[in-house]
Amino acid sequence: MKRIRNIIILLGIISFAFICISGTIKLDCIFKNIFSISCPACGLTRSIKSLLKLNIITSFKYNIFGPILFILFVIFVIFMIRDIIKNEDKTIKYSYKLLGKYYYIVIICLIISMIINNIRGI
Repeated sequence: MKRIRNIIILLGIISFAFICISGTIKLDCIFKNIFSISCPACGLTRSIKSLLKLNIITSFKYNIFGPILFILFVIFVIFMIRDIIKNEDKTIKYSYKLLGKYYYIVIICLIISMIINNIRGI
């Protein structure tokens, strides 16, 4: 059961990432439409696309946390594949523990990203 759940989670995450990065579905930023300022995720798709083209500096210019989130995403996928092979669910549990314990760091990073995005006018 753990293996099936992990496969579904992994496929869902990879599918969502592929759809967003490939531009199959064009999504407008709801936050920007409502408040007329950039959200913390503005420029993230362009940042990841630049990173995949090995334009690291451009990637940081679009969104400072794009490369960091990409690295975390790759690590998460690797650990999820390990969990699927071993029929475990450690990755999800550790993710919940880390987010639960260090949620304030995530909030601070989101605020910093939003400030930087609005200064740059992304």
